Amino acid sequence: MYAIVDQRCPEVVKKNLGRYVDDIFEFSSEKITYNSISCHPDIFMYQDLKKLIIAPNSPKNLIDFLDKKKISYDLGIKNVGESLEESARYNCYSTKDYFFCNRGKPDKSIQIHCLKKQLIHVPQSYVRCSMFSLNNQKMITSDFGIAKALENNKIDYFYFDPTEIEIIDHKYGFIGGTMGELNEQVYFLGNVLKHKEGKELHRFITSNQKEVICLGNDYLYDGGGLFFVE
Repeated sequence: MYAIVDQRCPEVVKKNLGRYVDDIFEFSSEKITYNSISCHPDIFMYQDLKKLIIAPNSPKNLIDFLDKKKISYDLGIKNVGESLEESARYNCYSTKDYFFCNRGKPDKSIQIHCLKKQLIHVPQSYVRCSMFSLNNQKMITSDFGIAKALENNKIDYFYFDPTEIEIIDHKYGFIGGTMGELNEQVYFLGNVLKHKEGKELHRFITSNQKEVICLGNDYLYDGGGLFFVE
């Protein structure tokens, strides 16, 4: 098992992550999109239970890593760019039954792949940044618009206040960008218990039969998610 994570994550997070995987790819890009998200895997990668789709202009060293490790992936159609629309093309989210996106915004390759899932439109363009699922049923989000969409579709969720989530160049980040899941374990880039709603979120996760693993001791870091691949 391998992990893909923001190169700029705290060193202690990367060191601790190394205890759980065979190798770590530290993701970064230059002159493709804006600085705060330039090292975020979820800007260049879409992943669900069956598919990994990456932007055609993903950094060559990412493609080399995937090829070397013999990890299956498809190339998307359009490149990542600097505008909101161009930078959010791969930043959507799906579970076994649902496809969460700002309607019409994801790369066409992802839309086709998710045709059989129920599409749930959300006003947020950076969907993967802003939400995460447990057991493909219970959702976690830090976005009010997504929370409203979940409520309207009778999907159980936990709302997490994002104001204490750290991110480069912005006042605060999003909860989805701090998380990853492997088997029955939910990993955080930092320590969720440092946050004012951390104990409640920890309880929500463990009540859904998941173990919480905090990879650091400081506040959560939004690094564009933690991707596990094999």
